Amino acid sequence: EQLCVIEELSPSYGTYEKDGIVYAAAPGEVSMDLKERIIKVLQSNGKMKLALPVRGDILMGEVINAYEQRAEIAIVRRNNEDFYSGLIGEIHVSNVTRRFVKSMHDVLRVNDIVRASTMNTHEIPTKLSLVGPEFGVVFAKCSRCGNPLTLTTYNNMFCLRCENRETREVAKDYGQQFGLEARPDLAPKRR
Repeated sequence: EQLCVIEELSPSYGTYEKDGIVYAAAPGEVSMDLKERIIKVLQSNGKMKLALPVRGDILMGEVINAYEQRAEIAIVRRNNEDFYSGLIGEIHVSNVTRRFVKSMHDVLRVNDIVRASTMNTHEIPTKLSLVGPEFGVVFAKCSRCGNPLTLTTYNNMFCLRCENRETREVAKDYGQQFGLEARPDLAPKRR
């Protein structure tokens, strides 16, 4: 819902600005602070709503859809704090890595857990990027049997149960939060 124009009041918690107009980003009670010249949206109990992500925020979430050119992420953490908003982020295939990627299915799959950075401020959908060594898949499961995948070498994964091999665009700390160790000894041998 449109609240005011940017010349009147600046956006704060629960609001965002687009093309000079301040909109409510969440349902609730509108609160204006004329001394500070800000407008915010509060929950019915008077607490502040969480604002939409801003450029540079580090988000974690689960891949809920993966298409040829983009993937949708259900965001669950923002800057290492739980974020229960129902917000969906979107990653375009050009924002996954600096090298050429033919299809999103080569680097991400449904149910993968990813860490990404935000590329836009107070906009829906939130545009995400996986470019950088700290960003990418932090946990993945085998697409055949559902067993956690083990990292062998750079972006190459191996399933210890069914011996399936897959690739992902992984973060430098893949699996560490989930107790998985890299197994370079399982990499395919070169002849």
